[in-house]
Amino acid sequence: MSAVPAGPADHATALRVGTAGYLTAAVFWGLNIPLTAALLKHFDPFWLTPCRQTLSAATLGLWVLATLGPAQLRSPIAAGRVALMSLAVGGFLALFNLGLLWTPTMTAAAVIAGAPVYVSVVSKLMTGARLERGFWGATALTLLGAGIAIRSRPGAAGAGFGFNGGELLIVGSIGCWTAYSILSQRWFPAETPQLRRTYLTTAGAIPWLVLFWALARATGLAGAPNLAPGGEAVAQLVATAVLCSAVATVAWNHGVARLGIQVGAMWQNMVPVFAVLISLLFFGVVPTAGQVLGGAVVLSGVLYMQWHRGRPAPAPAVR
Repeated sequence: MSAVPAGPADHATALRVGTAGYLTAAVFWGLNIPLTAALLKHFDPFWLTPCRQTLSAATLGLWVLATLGPAQLRSPIAAGRVALMSLAVGGFLALFNLGLLWTPTMTAAAVIAGAPVYVSVVSKLMTGARLERGFWGATALTLLGAGIAIRSRPGAAGAGFGFNGGELLIVGSIGCWTAYSILSQRWFPAETPQLRRTYLTTAGAIPWLVLFWALARATGLAGAPNLAPGGEAVAQLVATAVLCSAVATVAWNHGVARLGIQVGAMWQNMVPVFAVLISLLFFGVVPTAGQVLGGAVVLSGVLYMQWHRGRPAPAPAVR
């Protein structure tokens, strides 16, 4: 039985749902930046990660129970595949923490801004997929906007782009997240809800994160865990677990399923833009003019690629 091609209505729906998913993820990951900065005053970063992941998995598990039923808590695929995807999630979090620990702030921001390039390389290696229409134009705009915003940060004028060895870890973390994003759509049956996929891989990442924390503790990278952080810190931890981890990852997977990982790479560069806006609205941090300009340029790159995605594909040449 041959597949029926998607019509204009299906294409428009996928564009709307995918864009909403990526927008939601970018906003909540933007919120995660100031919240995590506050949490790191109370938690070691290696201890914070498994704590947040555990609360996120509990949230997703209750969400699955309430909307899909208890049978959906079981994996429809081999446990080994879930473990590998979960390792990719845990690897992203662990490598990102280490990368930030060993990389100057300015350099880390610049390396993260290159996410569209790393994503395209991993996507090409894993799927052989061609680049989306408008990819390089959108990449140029997002890199330019990110560069303007980075250089416009308070205190950036005298800061340099030093290299301390953590840069490759940051790139590796983005590679891990890209691999997870691709495999979560490839390995689960097509009818598997994105919520179920997210729950299984979030819960599966907890043992890996506990192992990474134990190794960091044994080697002196992590201090003793704070078991009494206080009410405000607990509230912030719950907010990051529910919104920035659980809801954001479900939304992200909806975006990947409908628009592809390359579009998602552009939306990743909107995360610091939303972080600045949220910091302004709720934390009293006033952005510089350069940060506003850089954010506008990044957004133009995202919209440029979305515009290409919304256009009908050119008809093949008639011979």
